[in-house]
Amino acid sequence: MKKKILILNYGSGNYSSINKTLRRFNNNVEIGNSKNHIARADIIILPGVGTFPKAMDYMKKISIIKNLNSTIKKGKNILGICLGMQLLTDCSVEIQNTKGLKLIKGQTKKLPFENHIGWNNVYFKKKDTFQYLNGKSFFFQHQYYIDTKIYCEKGFFNIKKNFFTAMIKKKNIVGVQFHPEKSQDAGLDFFKIYFESLND
Repeated sequence: MKKKILILNYGSGNYSSINKTLRRFNNNVEIGNSKNHIARADIIILPGVGTFPKAMDYMKKISIIKNLNSTIKKGKNILGICLGMQLLTDCSVEIQNTKGLKLIKGQTKKLPFENHIGWNNVYFKKKDTFQYLNGKSFFFQHQYYIDTKIYCEKGFFNIKKNFFTAMIKKKNIVGVQFHPEKSQDAGLDFFKIYFESLND
């Protein structure tokens, strides 16, 4: 079934690469940030790239945070990618302490090393919807990560014997720290499974 997908424009983001990838699945894709855009979308994508404070400030400036949160809490599907996943949390320490969308209980914190750029294997739990992707390599580019213990953490990546959240799911809310639009075949498989899961 063809989906109406909104790539939410919050002033920065890798809109073109996500747009190009999503159109491969025969979806109707648009980039925007109005209340009408939010209302008519089946799925809202929060893209990666940018900084937490700048993204939140932009959404405050155009007065969509209350409308966005209300829509998501009513059950509309949302997918946060990299920064987009971090924006779902309560707050972030990036640059300055900044409140997030508070859709996921947790904080966005600085990685205990310089950054994480490149390919890394992601591990999913058995009997999970995304189990087919277990051990596959995805592309990461970030300096911050989600610290949460409350919700079901679906996927993990491992660096220097430390485990970090690669994917999280709470009902209609999904977030991934990796960039599926830059992860070649594994990324396409992720989107395919994600879209199919919404039809279950």
